[in-house]
Amino acid sequence: MATAYLRDTVGFLRWRLVPVRMLGKLKSVLAGPAPTPEAALTLDRGRAQAVERDGYTMAAPVDPDAVAQIREIYLPRGEQVVPREGGHPFENIMRAEDFTADNPVFRLAFSDAILGAAEAYFGGRFLFDSMQVLHSFPTEGELRASQFWHRDYGDSKSLHFVMYVNDVLDDEGGPFVFIDKATSRTVKRSPFIRRLTDAQIAAEIGHDRFETFYGKSGEAVLVDPAVCYHFGSRCKTPRTAVFITFNTNTPIPG
Repeated sequence: MATAYLRDTVGFLRWRLVPVRMLGKLKSVLAGPAPTPEAALTLDRGRAQAVERDGYTMAAPVDPDAVAQIREIYLPRGEQVVPREGGHPFENIMRAEDFTADNPVFRLAFSDAILGAAEAYFGGRFLFDSMQVLHSFPTEGELRASQFWHRDYGDSKSLHFVMYVNDVLDDEGGPFVFIDKATSRTVKRSPFIRRLTDAQIAAEIGHDRFETFYGKSGEAVLVDPAVCYHFGSRCKTPRTAVFITFNTNTPIPG
């Protein structure tokens, strides 16, 4: 049974990834610097331009059946998470056995909608970085780890697909909060990774008006965490969200 699952998964990955990777390599050889695509699969040109211009845009709707399957698996797992007193205030509740072609998060990560977003944003030259289902738990007191404002420094250009598994309709639910690309550029550059409080970030950008993504279960946003300052969940009620991440095919720390 395990061998059959592995064979099916490898076949699925080959079907989804090889054409995409070969397309990127072919473009590199034949076309030189890739132009902005007129259209790429299910991400229309306007939204691709929005991510390039602003650093974010709303993602395409996710199939309700897929959302229901994800909820059925991961909401009960989230209830089993034991909050920690220190470190990151979340836990990745995807398990090793989830990495099969039958898993709904796995299939979502390699769907036309998600690969289309990466294809459009990176002009075909991208690498799959990770898929996670993060369950965030409530915390009290001072900010911890990713709850500070920060950028992701693994690459100069990146793409998060963030989908809520449960409804996040107010600040108590710990919405994803970020600053658009242009405003993030006004934050002081540093050779060191910066972790900033709300007061510090407001002082540097000159105001405290941030982008806040509220949404129902299944709603999602696309955001570049390498160029947009953001912070991790500061929830008062538990939050579960899918994070699927892509980077360039030649990562350069930002």
